[in-house]
Amino acid sequence: MEPDFPFRTNPQLQALLPRLDLIHDCWDLLAGRKEHYLPRGEREPETAYRRRLEAALPSGFFRDALRTFAGMLASSHWRELPASLQAVISDVDGRGTDLGVFLERADLLVLRDGAALVGVLPPEHLWPSEGDRQQALRRGDRLSLPRLVLLERRDVLNWHHSSPQSLPDAVRYRLPNPRGQQSTTQELERPEHPWLYGSVALDGDGMALETSELVADPQAPSGWQFRRTALQHYRGISQLPLIWYASDGAAFGEGDLPHLGLAHQYLNHFRCQSDYQELLYRTALPVGVRTGVIGPMSSGTSEPVVLGPNSVIDLPEGASFQFVEIQARSLAEHRAWLESLDQGMRRDALIPSGAQGAPRTAMEISLAASQAYALLQSQAIQKASMFSSLLQHWCAITGEPLPEKAGLQVSVSPLTPPVQPLPQVSEWIELFDKGVIGRDELRQQLAAVMATVSSSTAQ
Repeated sequence: MEPDFPFRTNPQLQALLPRLDLIHDCWDLLAGRKEHYLPRGEREPETAYRRRLEAALPSGFFRDALRTFAGMLASSHWRELPASLQAVISDVDGRGTDLGVFLERADLLVLRDGAALVGVLPPEHLWPSEGDRQQALRRGDRLSLPRLVLLERRDVLNWHHSSPQSLPDAVRYRLPNPRGQQSTTQELERPEHPWLYGSVALDGDGMALETSELVADPQAPSGWQFRRTALQHYRGISQLPLIWYASDGAAFGEGDLPHLGLAHQYLNHFRCQSDYQELLYRTALPVGVRTGVIGPMSSGTSEPVVLGPNSVIDLPEGASFQFVEIQARSLAEHRAWLESLDQGMRRDALIPSGAQGAPRTAMEISLAASQAYALLQSQAIQKASMFSSLLQHWCAITGEPLPEKAGLQVSVSPLTPPVQPLPQVSEWIELFDKGVIGRDELRQQLAAVMATVSSSTAQ
């Protein structure tokens, strides 16, 4: 039973959750959810249904397509990081995550969910003086420095704006509870809830950071009770150190799901593939048919017919036995539909280099490449802007000056179709003999071929 929250979930998130769950299912290869997308048929035996579920194997196309996009955005490098961030570049979140890996995870979440929340948590250990803090840093105290945090879109539960055009001044979120993950695999006296809850809010003096947990309570209707575990106040912070990293630059809490259509195609492909495998299973072997048999052999109490290389079957006069193959004309239709879905997914994923199936013209490939390049360029701009804001929040918390050239440069290579080979000398002469080109055109093309050959030889 779900706990009774002392706060309400944002209506925008509530409306988006079904679509986010669908995308997450596709990302997780429908793990534990195949029954939801392949329901049991009417009068279908339970054993046959379980066998059909086990045989249905989702592909990794959806996840691989998003990883390909994120890999293209990973060609980036940062310049002049603050000294404190450079010192912990291999542990930016306090859990041993490298800065490059952290940014790639953020890209994946944005490409999958349309947005993610990137934040800078102030130091957990506060010291009475700067000298004490520097001494703690020399001892390697990681919690005396800020930490980066990355939250999935559905984990940002609610937010508040003082005005429609302003940034949020309060945000509630949840984090996975490491002890809760442990309690799902081990028998514990006191069960742990799988989530921890936090909130950040601005007040007149700065920012308050509160963390809470859910503890088992038999007296509560849901069996869980909220309990505050920590409350810290940080003075001098006038803006929440949180950045809404969206694929389309949307406002906080908003943003479209860029690959929702691809997820629907992925599910259609999964269902059609399952139906195709079921048809193959049912029609793979021919069926033995006996004709002209009467008497005990046709009754329900007769012994089953056993066939093998060293056995024979005796039939009465006028009877016959033969194998009949099921025609299954729908197999060809399912195969064609599967190929069409596969081509559609690759086309909509905008990955021309991975396109298979029917050949496409150079113009179609070039247009798809241009569209993919434009989308990646837009995402690269959003990523660079997010990183600049991240550095500003980091320096505002540590008190360091922001380096003049600090930032992130994202390099996205243009996606171009492979160069088509030019006709050879013999092909140009053949075109001239057929009257396709004139003498002047032949001379011009032959001169161009010779120039190309001479250039490659010189190199």
